[in-house]
Amino acid sequence: MADKLRAAVIGTGMGRYHMEAYARNPKVDLVAVCDLNGPEAQEFATKFGAERVFTDWREMYELDLDLVSIAVPNNLHAEMTVAALERGFHVLCEKPMATKLEDARRMVETAERVGKRLMIHMSLRYQGAHQHLKSLVAKGDLGDIYLGEARMIRRRGTPLLDFPPGGSMGRGPWFVIKEESGGGAVMDIGVHTFDLVWWLMGCPKPVAVSGATFAALRRPEFAERKVPADTDEHAAAFVALEGGRRIFFEACWASNQPDSFTVELFGTQAGARLGDGLRVLTHEGKEPRDNKVEVPDGVGLVSYDHFVEGVLDPSVELISEGWKCLPVAQVLDALDRSAALGSEVVIEA
Repeated sequence: MADKLRAAVIGTGMGRYHMEAYARNPKVDLVAVCDLNGPEAQEFATKFGAERVFTDWREMYELDLDLVSIAVPNNLHAEMTVAALERGFHVLCEKPMATKLEDARRMVETAERVGKRLMIHMSLRYQGAHQHLKSLVAKGDLGDIYLGEARMIRRRGTPLLDFPPGGSMGRGPWFVIKEESGGGAVMDIGVHTFDLVWWLMGCPKPVAVSGATFAALRRPEFAERKVPADTDEHAAAFVALEGGRRIFFEACWASNQPDSFTVELFGTQAGARLGDGLRVLTHEGKEPRDNKVEVPDGVGLVSYDHFVEGVLDPSVELISEGWKCLPVAQVLDALDRSAALGSEVVIEA
């Protein structure tokens, strides 16, 4: 291995944040950027100091690389990840892992077989408030957590049309086409809502899911643009966990409700709420106590740096290593099947 890790990034949407992180990290040399849009790839390569530009990821994989970040439409994650691992590259892949559960399993199995690190970018795990709450849970300050709830609601936040302002950072409408995205709000932000509350609770094994999906506010702009939108816009699920614990989570792109993001943990000693900051709710005798906890917030670049440290040192336990995130893929798959069947789906061991 050279003095610096040789890194490449595929995708200039979310990939731009990967590029920025690698460009700032003194242990990394960003050597290549790949995107179907060649001029845009060149623009970001120039901005972040990468020497090589590609429009074909297979051609880029002929380089001598140490790690690759994959930030492309969801249906391409598995193919690009498996190929990178087979080439001997460590991989940081954007969420969700894949559009199909079998592909997520293949990604994990390949990483284990070839002995390379696979990290899924579950970015909410790395935010300051979330890390702090995780430490409180680990210390037992909340007691036994028997229920977790998480909601991410947008009033008008459908990619391509509304979010970010001016539309998605991606150039195509793949977010709203199930064959390419694997699902709508559930695969875009539902993955975050479930993953965060499940991780905070200690990642208990999911055993069954009862879910529903909706597309009640489909916008006429899709038809006007001839976009075959067929994904959910709103999903909700009740997840049964081993040991009798439960999670309720909800994800919504478009609703007639205000924007909100909340996480609540119900424990035998205390409760916790993430929303407008972090609050820990307890009782002293008969008196309720509502304690606002001041902690740093923001993802920053720590998640990318964490991946780099994991590549450099195999003993570093990656917070969102691929195999640790596989149960999230199982839950999303079960939610999709439950919504189609209209009944609970048991997750196979």
